[in-house]
Amino acid sequence: MKKSRETAAERPAAGRPARGRKPIFRREHVIEAALALMDRDGHAALSMRGIAAYMGTGVATLYNYFGSLAEVNDAIAIALLNEIPLLDANDTREARRQLKDRTMVYADVVARHPDFERMVGPLADQQIMRLLDSALRVMLNAGVDIERAGVSWSVLQSLAQTHAASSRRLDSAKRSDTRKKFKELDAVLKLANTGVFKASRDEWFHRVLDLTIDRMLPELKIKTSKR
Repeated sequence: MKKSRETAAERPAAGRPARGRKPIFRREHVIEAALALMDRDGHAALSMRGIAAYMGTGVATLYNYFGSLAEVNDAIAIALLNEIPLLDANDTREARRQLKDRTMVYADVVARHPDFERMVGPLADQQIMRLLDSALRVMLNAGVDIERAGVSWSVLQSLAQTHAASSRRLDSAKRSDTRKKFKELDAVLKLANTGVFKASRDEWFHRVLDLTIDRMLPELKIKTSKR
């Protein structure tokens, strides 16, 4: 007995589970849900049960994709690290721009996801090492010695984290009544007179990066000035 062919209307729509079936997820769906949950409620609220509830499924379903919460954390960290570009070590003429852009992207990732670094596991750690290696190689190829390249990387990382962490002090300093508190703080007043507190948070970060890179890595400034 021949089976009758299904009409287009009778076939399940693409990407939708047939009626009565459990929804089908991909690893990416779990990562997206976990990241959204963490951004909403904080890293402490992240659990397999919480992710499952957010996705409208059972906890057992998640274990089809991840063996533990630690694996989910690592996968989230990798997804965020993939937003940060590797540097092209062969493009030394653009070394300064690459390094600055990479630092700004890293700061943006940390600003959007403050708990990012708490999630790094073995796979994400490998990606961090690849990012470090690409940055070191681009500096070495531009003529920077390895020790200064390593220190510069650490300094830029710290600047990005500080920038992402908070702008409360800068916002406080912008208030007119705060200036009265500078009365006996000569160095702070001198800094305020440069107009730094009138700059936006991002403008200030650009200035900090430019000054830091040019002072610590003058070779990169020389390279780009010859373009």
